[in-house]
Amino acid sequence: MEKVIFTDIDGTLLDSHLPDIKKMKKLVEKTLESGAHLILCSSKTEPEQNKIKSDMVLHKPYIVENGGAIIVPIGYFKKSKITSSKIFQKNYIIETGSPAQRIRSILKKIKNKHDIDFKGVSDLSISELSMITKLPRDYASRMMKRKYSETIVQIDNKNFPKFASLVEKEGLKIIPGGQYFDITLGNDKGTAVKVLIDIFRKEYSNNVIFFGIGDSKNDESMLTLMDFPMLVQKPNRSWENLHINDVQKINGIGPSGWEIALDFVLKY
Repeated sequence: MEKVIFTDIDGTLLDSHLPDIKKMKKLVEKTLESGAHLILCSSKTEPEQNKIKSDMVLHKPYIVENGGAIIVPIGYFKKSKITSSKIFQKNYIIETGSPAQRIRSILKKIKNKHDIDFKGVSDLSISELSMITKLPRDYASRMMKRKYSETIVQIDNKNFPKFASLVEKEGLKIIPGGQYFDITLGNDKGTAVKVLIDIFRKEYSNNVIFFGIGDSKNDESMLTLMDFPMLVQKPNRSWENLHINDVQKINGIGPSGWEIALDFVLKY
């Protein structure tokens, strides 16, 4: 039986407030040694995740920008044919989201027509984004390279209800994150996860079991599709309120909870 783990990154595999790359690397190594497939599924961009994957020496498929695209190393699947994809730098790119330019065009129309002030990453320079997010310039640069979504980093709270209503009327989707929120043209993590699950099932003739680990609302669409959905605690030791009846609540914050979840996977 093949084991596949879909996991969020920030607040789950990696502590959002005190990132410990060494801890994350140990967890990744332990997972890979077990033979399980580890699939990163995050709101992060391809360059952001590539940096993490390079640091972890992780050569697995991964999902970027809340289901915007699936990146699959060529040759990873031996039996399953990857269709509807592009090829870039020895990877298949399966686009499950819509171009960021379309999203930005709709947001611009909303801003101009309704006089709502908000700022997305595409409105800012690297220096401005670095200052707002308190990220180093190289991190901010990777965050800006969005192809399938727009991240809103500044908006007045009093304007948010009106903004959310207008965005939804235009067919866009708001996906809350840890500090900011993303806008997509309808896709979420589950959109891409469904596609990748189907590929895994074909590859291993349905002899595969899926585990999911997350911590927040934007993981719900991913966790809903899992055989074993698991939720780690937030820094205040609470769990996100998700509409999943069989979700397993792990008594551990972020990476500590992730390690407990991994032990469950390995013993299964």
